[in-house]
Amino acid sequence: MPDPGQCEPALRHMDWTRAMGNHQREEQLRAFLAEYPADLRRKVQEMEQALLNKDFNRLQEAAQQVMGSSSFVAAMQLHDLAMQLEEAIDLETGSIPEKTQKVVEEAQELEKELIQAGFVHKDEPSRSQSNSKACCNVS
Repeated sequence: MPDPGQCEPALRHMDWTRAMGNHQREEQLRAFLAEYPADLRRKVQEMEQALLNKDFNRLQEAAQQVMGSSSFVAAMQLHDLAMQLEEAIDLETGSIPEKTQKVVEEAQELEKELIQAGFVHKDEPSRSQSNSKACCNVS
């Protein structure tokens, strides 16, 4: 089995080494990342809709789900932003819309990065990409 560090993709929105620690094999992480953006996109849309409807319970639930999944893939910036949103909802602060927007923007950046790194085809977000060359060609 090749050393995962040999083919570590250059990612700004997630920590590859840390994500590898949450998965038994690189293939499992890659399979998860191939599906993750579509799931994240659904959660983000749910957050936006909940905010529009002022359904803060639903917004908080979605933020908690984003927090958990982003931790699993070591997208720590997204995790921290989702945690700040969740805390703002708990405290009922006026910063909820801004914090929601920050989570949305970071999630979109992570999704873009995963697509550009070859984990997911932009036009086929649920198709698994197991080609190990993808990470080695990222500069």
